[in-house]
Amino acid sequence: MTTVEKGDVVEVEYTLYDATTGEVIETTSEEVAKQAGIYDEKKRYGPRIVVVGEGSLLPGLEEAIIGMKEGEEKEVEIPPAKAYGERDPKKVKRYSLGEFRRAGIRNVYPGMVVEIGGNIGVVKSVSGGRVVVDFNNPLAGKTVKAKIKVIKVYKEPKEKAIKLVKRTMPDAEVDVSDSKVIIKVPTSYAYVDRIGLVQAAVAGDIFKAVKEIKDVEFIWEFQRKEETEGASKESSGAVEA
Repeated sequence: MTTVEKGDVVEVEYTLYDATTGEVIETTSEEVAKQAGIYDEKKRYGPRIVVVGEGSLLPGLEEAIIGMKEGEEKEVEIPPAKAYGERDPKKVKRYSLGEFRRAGIRNVYPGMVVEIGGNIGVVKSVSGGRVVVDFNNPLAGKTVKAKIKVIKVYKEPKEKAIKLVKRTMPDAEVDVSDSKVIIKVPTSYAYVDRIGLVQAAVAGDIFKAVKEIKDVEFIWEFQRKEETEGASKESSGAVEA
């Protein structure tokens, strides 16, 4: 049975819990998300494609996946240092209420999320003209319990390349031959924000994870939109809806 190694492309399901309270932190399961009250209709649920070792998962979660076999399920506890980090007292800052007012913020209250100097923090208290802001990750210092299932392990270059494209561009057509990947991009993707950066990221993922691939090509196809009989033809170059 196939065993997960660092660098493998893996299809995995997982749910992360606060080990103390049992509260769901993150999950790939739509059902679990709905039950926990954290469902996000904009999020795509289902098994997640990851490259083991790329850093897209919590360090402790990646470590737990290494050595698992296809179809295997297990539960592990992840200490803060390998989850969301230890709490750092130096990341708790104090500001004067006047600084907020000069920035145009009049109503400052505990629990308010603020951005200061490019960092996101949460107001912990407002008292005596002083505002205490915590820039630690809200989950810092917490031990995390993880339920993990390895669905599939992809080791063949062709399989790895296809899965890496599909995790970002699920509707694209992918052809892999020898050392080249050809990706036919749906015309609907033309309206995706910063599509050029998306393509560059996909190519980068493939180059990092699949050493056999030397070239990635993206093909865009636009077709003239046909009119009903008797109607005038639209100008050349119209994108098919």
